[in-house]
Amino acid sequence: MATLITGAEGFLGAQLAHRLHANGQEVVGLDITASSAPRPWPVLIGDVTDRAFIEDLFATHEITNVVHSGGVSGPHICNQFPARVFEVNVLGTLNLFEVARLRGLRGRIVFLSSSSVYGQAAEKVSCETPVVEGLPLLASEPYGSSKVACEAMIRAYVGQDNLDIVALRISIVYGAGRTAYCGITEMLKSALEGKPIVLDRDCDIPLPWVYIDDLCAALQTTLEAPRASIGEADTLAYNVSGPGYPTFREIAGIVQELVPGTTVREGDAPDKYAMNARKMSLTAIKRDLGWEPRVTVRDGVAALHKSLIAKPT
Repeated sequence: MATLITGAEGFLGAQLAHRLHANGQEVVGLDITASSAPRPWPVLIGDVTDRAFIEDLFATHEITNVVHSGGVSGPHICNQFPARVFEVNVLGTLNLFEVARLRGLRGRIVFLSSSSVYGQAAEKVSCETPVVEGLPLLASEPYGSSKVACEAMIRAYVGQDNLDIVALRISIVYGAGRTAYCGITEMLKSALEGKPIVLDRDCDIPLPWVYIDDLCAALQTTLEAPRASIGEADTLAYNVSGPGYPTFREIAGIVQELVPGTTVREGDAPDKYAMNARKMSLTAIKRDLGWEPRVTVRDGVAALHKSLIAKPT
């Protein structure tokens, strides 16, 4: 009985696989690229948009649970190619759900959604009032819109076919090993290279950061929670974020403490995290699943700083 992790060689997938394997769980990885290092679990090379491949994977391995983290992983990746975003994220998710339905999957699918589902409409109001799961999903760019479509499919497959699927609406993830754009990583790299940190516009607006270790803990908790504990029956989704809502200016101050002599100056580049929820309520996931974040942004930035010093990039 194995847990399939799609995107198993990505930032999140690899760390989650290590965590589950260390806890004695059988893991099967799936990624479109080969492993960069030997893994003590099988990692299959394939594409979630290939349904025949997914069918063969389920037939060959005794898959009981799925963590679907494979796909386009954020709005900074390829929003300029919207058809590709929808093909990978929506069609790939549909293939997993349909194969799970046809095979009568006994366990749970945890789908990685995003805080981007709330869209620009929630951005301003969420600076004051944290968004809750029942708000309308008004994403207005390709990545967030693809996640909204997938969440609609979740409700269809659960309501009609009784699959066990839960979505986690993940905020902005940071930590060692992230290769996609991350504002915190870029600030630390600038500081370590002796360059000034240049703040974008709207650098005093709060953002919902979550450290990778906290996210992996949330995923494991969601995988293991009894189905009866899923109280968000209408949305089948939970917000996942870190403690507090630091601004980029506040994070720059932490970087200055870690790298003395770092200077900070104002820039005029547009905010790279626009069209995102700024504060997210964690009341539901604490109430139903008993999860809450542990890693403060100060501790998370310090851990990321330590990793960059140990392994310069």
